[in-house]
Amino acid sequence: NISESMFEDVILSFAASRQVPQCLGALVDMETKGHVHSRELLRKVAKKLSYDDKRLRYTQHILTGNDNGNILSTATLNSLMMGYGMKKNIQAAFDVFDSFPELGLKRDSNTVTFLMEILYFSTKQRFGRRLYATDSLRPEDVNDVIGEIDIVLSTMKEEDIEATRHFYHEYVRLLCSLGLFEDGKLALEEAVSNNIKLQIGTIFLLSVQCAHRGHFDMAKDVARLSVAAGCGKQPTLIRRINNLQNQALGVWGKTKEAIDEQS
Repeated sequence: NISESMFEDVILSFAASRQVPQCLGALVDMETKGHVHSRELLRKVAKKLSYDDKRLRYTQHILTGNDNGNILSTATLNSLMMGYGMKKNIQAAFDVFDSFPELGLKRDSNTVTFLMEILYFSTKQRFGRRLYATDSLRPEDVNDVIGEIDIVLSTMKEEDIEATRHFYHEYVRLLCSLGLFEDGKLALEEAVSNNIKLQIGTIFLLSVQCAHRGHFDMAKDVARLSVAAGCGKQPTLIRRINNLQNQALGVWGKTKEAIDEQS
């Protein structure tokens, strides 16, 4: 029997040498042999596919053609979708997402996690530096992205797709980029209530972003979720929030003193 690591080596070797049909076929064969594709493996395949537009178009052509029986699967279509996302061809990625039912395939947790990451790419592409300036996004800009998020969430509900810790990380990262910190906190609380062990990076991401925007109480509330989220206590994170708060109070204090001197 071929081990999972041997399969991964073969798949990545085919991908690196531009043998796309063999790479996709090995992905399908790996699954039929009872192995589960890791998210990291599919991302590596997607990265190889995204090296040029021709390779992506060729991959889509053979996956959607008539003779696709030994290469078409949820995993191979996920890799194609993510490849388009990495190439910043957002519309093509969404087209692949929409094509799953037409091709008789079920979307899975990797599908929705990758799409949430692609939405983050799309948001950065559309709004650029405006994401990093307070209140720089117009309400209609934010609402457009929320509408896209709702499509993903409704798909998960309708198709009974399980949210994973990787999904929540991408979801929270996207919400942070839109300044929707309260929604991010609610998402983490939902994950904790569903007994999902989160990545510590997700806790840090939301907590520090909240603190940088001056939402110190919310930042501390998020940090306190780390134990329930399976990440243990995070004294370093609490110290960082306190330091940011002290810095902010120092600035505000000086401002107040300057005003008092002028009055």
